[in-house]
Amino acid sequence: PLGLGAQEFSSPVLAAGQFRVELSALFYFTDERFGRRVEDGSVIKEVEPLEFDFVDTAVGSRLFPAFEDLEADLTTAAGTAITPVVLGGTRAILTRDVVWLPLRLDLGLRDWLTVGTTVPFSRRRAEFATSIQTDGADVGLPPGGAGTFLGEVFTANEALGGVVTTLCTADPSSPACSQATSLLAAGVGYHESLTRAYGDYGVFPLEGSGTGDALQSNATSLVNAYQAAGVSFPATIPLATEVLTEATYLDLVSNPVYRVKGDSLQTWRSPWELGDVEIHANARLWSIGLDTAPDEPQPNLRLELGAGALYRLGSSRIDSPRNFLDTGSGDGQNDFELSGFGTLGVGRRLSMVGEFRYGIQQSILVLKRVTAPDRIFAPASAEQVVRWNPGDYMQVRVSPRFGLTEEIGLVLDLRYFTKKRDQYTSVEPGMGLDPGVLNLETAQESFGIGGGVVYSTIPSGRGWPIEARFLFQEAVSGNGGATPKTWRAEVGVRFP
Repeated sequence: PLGLGAQEFSSPVLAAGQFRVELSALFYFTDERFGRRVEDGSVIKEVEPLEFDFVDTAVGSRLFPAFEDLEADLTTAAGTAITPVVLGGTRAILTRDVVWLPLRLDLGLRDWLTVGTTVPFSRRRAEFATSIQTDGADVGLPPGGAGTFLGEVFTANEALGGVVTTLCTADPSSPACSQATSLLAAGVGYHESLTRAYGDYGVFPLEGSGTGDALQSNATSLVNAYQAAGVSFPATIPLATEVLTEATYLDLVSNPVYRVKGDSLQTWRSPWELGDVEIHANARLWSIGLDTAPDEPQPNLRLELGAGALYRLGSSRIDSPRNFLDTGSGDGQNDFELSGFGTLGVGRRLSMVGEFRYGIQQSILVLKRVTAPDRIFAPASAEQVVRWNPGDYMQVRVSPRFGLTEEIGLVLDLRYFTKKRDQYTSVEPGMGLDPGVLNLETAQESFGIGGGVVYSTIPSGRGWPIEARFLFQEAVSGNGGATPKTWRAEVGVRFP
């Protein structure tokens, strides 16, 4: 991710032959995002809790898109339209934090040219907790007698099949043959839809619910129709009697028997993993007042302008479509970045660093669950290999510094970041689901303000050359829908 490199408070260009090692520790934390959604035709932009999409007052097919298939199966089994499935209401808490440990090495090839590399490692954590309130629920745990009931329906259909064979062999054009054939088709569809409804989703309509009553009413109609054909049919359809608990609700996500087939939805921590390795070069294009030795009188004005280039290798692991909490150790694809930088010193106390970065991100094939961003628990059947082309990004940073002493300074850090919308396209056009829905909420914009303390003996030339820093920054405004509202702490040291 952009920004893993240390903040520059001295020139990024080293003297020829000079070697620099930099060790940093960066901590990112977020429990909010800069949300963007449409309600009643109006676009609402506001800070939302990170768990916003995991919360619903009436959990149904928005959180679990596979419940649309359940509703279709129940409509077939009930023989009439039904109300949408409701599990109850949920509450949730979600926070994410990341520790990054980037190691940076730089070497001055010429007095005006420095090359180097950054090798980052990360460990990520997501704390998640949820609860479900079943007031208003119309579904619960599938009943235990479902297997016996389905077996009896299957037996009734086999018996009715024998009746159809007898009637249609005697007179294929008779009304009795036609009626028995239609009834058998309805019975087979009834059995197939209930087999899926009982076994694939982890929930089933409750006794006393509107859908439960409709299912029983249709079962009674089938009893009468089968009896008229001389075949017995089970009279009572098993309905749910137990509502979901927190454990059984979470089981809907992680149990491989059900449609979602995701990882366990609980507090999660990654192992230490390699991020996207960077190779960079910085060149000084023009300067004044930088050739004076540290022990000589310094000019009142010191100015440096330069440019840089960076190639970011896709060496990280991207997030898994089964893990609904992780963000991966990087983007896993190659980027090319161009930058411009400048340093300005006025007198012995005031200085400022500024930089501009523009990154061009390359496309890569990834495995995603094709669904809208707020439809969290998409079924495994929605997984599809798609081509992901992340949007290009731009960052502008300005950091003034005021020296308290020759070595200690206070810094202010202002950063503006924006990224264009990602583009997802099909690998084989016309095949599978349309991945265009994945483009939603991928554009980002944020503005951060921070500050800190820098200790450096490099400008004064006194003692062992070292630069140490402690910085803190918080995103105070942003846009995009899923842009995290992060705060960041950084501790780092570089030699020389």
